[in-house]
Amino acid sequence: MAWFWAFVFTQVVEIPIYVYGLRVRVYEAFGASALTHPIVWFVIPSLWERFYLAVFAPHPSLWISQTPRYWIMVVIAETFAVTAEAGYFRFIGKKKTLGWAFAANMASVTLGFASRALFDWP
Repeated sequence: MAWFWAFVFTQVVEIPIYVYGLRVRVYEAFGASALTHPIVWFVIPSLWERFYLAVFAPHPSLWISQTPRYWIMVVIAETFAVTAEAGYFRFIGKKKTLGWAFAANMASVTLGFASRALFDWP
């Protein structure tokens, strides 16, 4: 259920940004996060952890504690989301997509972390 509410939160933040900035229809804006959010939520954390355990963990000098490791994963995930969503919008014929994808994703992740810190939601 946590993923569902995070997905709803993301859509509420990002859809208006895309509709305004890229002049897309609501369903087109919805499609961007609908494609990336499950990968950001379910796939990237697992891949990052496997990569960390395979490459860094065997070498004690490369160990990364849990908190910085989490933030590295967030940067990887958000970089993926921004580039994939920008590509999605380019594919449907929009221009200047990277800036709007960056703005939408930074807004949703920043507001999401703030909401989590203040209200323990989503």
